[in-house]
Amino acid sequence: MKTIGIWKQRRMAGSWILGACLRTAGFGDELAVKLAQAVDLSSPAERAAAAERMASTATIEQWLAAMKSFGTFATVEPGTHVERVALWNGAKEEETEVELFLPESYDLSKPAALLLQLHETGGTARGGTRLWIQVAEKLGMVVVAPAEHVEKEGFAYTARERAVSLSALRWARRRCNVDENRVFVSGISRGGHLAWDLALRHPDLFAAVMPMVGGPRLNFAQGQNNFRYLENLWRTRICDLQGANDDKGLVLNLRLAFEALNKLGNTHAQFHEQPGHGHTFDLKAVDWLQYLNESHRDPAPPEVVRRYATDGQGRAFWVEVLKAGKEVQDTFSLKVSADRWNAMTEEQQKKTVIDQGEQKTARLFAERDAQGKLRVKTEHVEAARLLLLQDWFVPRKPIDIHYNARTISKKAEPSARVLLREFVERFDRTFLPVAEVMLP
Repeated sequence: MKTIGIWKQRRMAGSWILGACLRTAGFGDELAVKLAQAVDLSSPAERAAAAERMASTATIEQWLAAMKSFGTFATVEPGTHVERVALWNGAKEEETEVELFLPESYDLSKPAALLLQLHETGGTARGGTRLWIQVAEKLGMVVVAPAEHVEKEGFAYTARERAVSLSALRWARRRCNVDENRVFVSGISRGGHLAWDLALRHPDLFAAVMPMVGGPRLNFAQGQNNFRYLENLWRTRICDLQGANDDKGLVLNLRLAFEALNKLGNTHAQFHEQPGHGHTFDLKAVDWLQYLNESHRDPAPPEVVRRYATDGQGRAFWVEVLKAGKEVQDTFSLKVSADRWNAMTEEQQKKTVIDQGEQKTARLFAERDAQGKLRVKTEHVEAARLLLLQDWFVPRKPIDIHYNARTISKKAEPSARVLLREFVERFDRTFLPVAEVMLP
């Protein structure tokens, strides 16, 4: 294992990764440097402000060219590396230990698959990648495992945990040449809960989700309910390993979750409830090499569903809920009498919470057909936007959108601002929208 000190170069010339491209060169190289500097700013607000400043400095075609070839990656030796990294926690940077594994087959000139591995309660980054080394070597997959900043704490269902995990993923994608459509997330116990939570809230980031002895959260006392976002995973590949003799509440949650996913039509949702196991699992129950080889994200699927109740989490693929109706509440009080509640079984209680949670959750469904026609249906949504790729519209020509019970016409204009704000936040070379349409 190679242990490296705290990563100090990341601020040099905007980013440690720029060393190879800071040179006297043409305009395209200049744009690449500007993009990297903006992408590597700490906070979303800083990145958005940088995008605004850059919007008028080049044409859309020039920015698109720079984005499609984005990424100058340093050579990193194969093997396991442990580093101290400053990760964004939603409010500020916090120094966190991260373990990174690169297989012998990693070639920085080719985009590689990447797995975000999240550890159990009391675990650390060190050894976090060990579970996947054999598969990673065969697949040519990078594995990144961030540590929880608060030691020996279980999954707390916080925005900070989600932000740090996604920041670790962002860090790894800047250091390694990663295929945006082959990013996976897995975790054990606390990490399994967190893997579910990340995928439920950010379904468009992952090609597959592989939790181990962890599940969606349904905590009555603390108002924790991410079951309301299950429909976001209606087409996501999920493979969950769970001991049948584990905590009864956790096992019931998973049974209910996969029952719901099956009803939603997710034919890629696999629940392996393993007899003879408690809070343990048998990793060999799945051919992971085949599973991961078959798992690819479509960056612009023809149909998108977005369930939304928490500010800042309205985005999925090419749609985003900007404002929900007053009925939508992040936490809410159950409408059920005490006598009726006490007479229910645990399963009935959970189904009651799930049903009432859905009524307090915004929903947006969008569909795009081969002719470019758009259909959007919403519930409890007051404002939304659609992101459009270059070949989805004709500039200045109205786009007819069947929006709920009426057809509305919208004009879309190519915009460097839209393109740049999207890219500096996600730096996704496979999804480059150049326009947006606001609804209604």
